[in-house]
Parts: sequence; C-alpha cells; structure tokens
Amino acid sequence: MLSQERQTRIAEMMSKQRMVKVADLTKLFSVSEMTIRRDLDVLEKKGILKKVYGGAVAKRLTIEEMQDIPIQVRSVNRIAEKRAIAERAVNLIQPNDVVILDAGTTTLEIARLIRHRSDLVVITNSIPAAYELTGSAVTLIILGGQVRGTSHSVVGAKANQFLSDLVSSILFLGAASLSIEQGIMNSNLDESEIKRHMMDHSEKVVVVSDTSKFQSQSYHVFARWNEIGTLITDAGLSFESQYELEKQGVEVLTAPVTNLSNF
Repeated sequence: MLSQERQTRIAEMMSKQRMVKVADLTKLFSVSEMTIRRDLDVLEKKGILKKVYGGAVAKRLTIEEMQDIPIQVRSVNRIAEKRAIAERAVNLIQPNDVVILDAGTTTLEIARLIRHRSDLVVITNSIPAAYELTGSAVTLIILGGQVRGTSHSVVGAKANQFLSDLVSSILFLGAASLSIEQGIMNSNLDESEIKRHMMDHSEKVVVVSDTSKFQSQSYHVFARWNEIGTLITDAGLSFESQYELEKQGVEVLTAPVTNLSNF
C-alpha cells in the first residue's frame, strides 16, 4: 500500500472516531511503528489530527477545512470509482470538442484518458490536469490567475475574465458536496465563482463525482440541479436518489465498480 493511500485511510478513520493508536495501526497496515509515526506527522501538518502519546486524536475542523483537504490526499481516495467515472465521461466527448476541465481529482483522471486526442481543445484551471496534458496531443489552454495551494487550482478575477471570451462544448465539473434537495456545493467562494463562470460558457454541463459527496456538507450552493445536464457517478447511487435527480431533469449515468454499497 502506498503511503498516500495509507494516510487517506487513517484520515477516514479519524473522521469516524476520535482517536487512533499507533499499535493498532501497525497491525492494521502491517508496517512498522516508525512508518505509522511518519504518516501521523504528515497528517498533523495537514491539520487533520493532533499527535498524542501512543497515537493521535481528531482535530476539530470547520466545514471549510474538512472540504479543503489537499489534493494529494484526495487523489488516492476512492480512486477506483473516480477512474470508472472518468472512463464513462470520455464517452460523452465528441470529435473536435472544446472541453473545460474543472479542478479536481476525478477531472484529473479524465485528463489522463484524453492525452491522445489531437482533435480536442482543453481549457482548465487545474494545474495537475495541465501538467498531465502538457506535451500531449490536445491543444491545451490553461487559465491564469491566483493559485490555491490546497486544490492546485487557478481562481480569481483574472481567471474569470479569461473565460469571458471562450465557449466550450462540454464542461466536466467537480464539487465538494452534493445534495438532492439543495444542489451542487463547494466550501470556497473563489472556486464557486469560477465554476459558475465555466457553466456560463459551456453548452453542456456534466458533474463528475462519486457518491461519497452526497454524504459530506458544504456551505455554498453554486448550482441547482436544473442547471446540470448530466451527473456521472459510481454505482453506489441508490435508486431513490437517481429517481429524485431525474425528476429534476438530470440525466444520471452510473459507472459500475465492484464492492460498492448504496449510500
């Protein structure tokens, strides 16, 4: 198991329980105490936990802090679901499309799947996606502006202005949280603003997100479901949730992954 994946598992444990012990973690992951202590050091620096004698306790986080976990940690969380969603997403891309990729770990997986597409123009505010596509066959346009360190995304007035002269065929949009009743949510206002600008300049809007986002909470609703053309998610979506979304006019596409449970 990679260190990032192990750290993600520990972070998930901290969200469900108030304390973990080094001895228990060494048995769970079959690694040394030194390895676990290094993992806890990394997570403490990210503000996810606080080290104590013999283990660690959960740090009390605000909603924004919980949603702003660095992309390096998020990128290995539910990776199988994200890759399945990305594979389903690329099937919606038509020849010669202009594609906007929002910042996020699922959209990064989409970028990795379209490197060979010489017919595509790709616009993105995601530094990892831009890095992935640099030197590839696509025509790449990266937005300029302020860089957010945790999400490695470009935001702000300059980035929004850059979008004003562009029109895309399809937008693949990420989100921090999803709510059947409220809509699509985020915990950073700058990111919400650029997502709105992306939507305004796209003919088709596709939300790409795994079902764990229905279980999280954010404070800012930046879009309602009636503004979304398609949701691509994993097969953990319940029939009831799919029905409620389709009632609001959303096309729901699921990407099956084994061993998933309904939320």
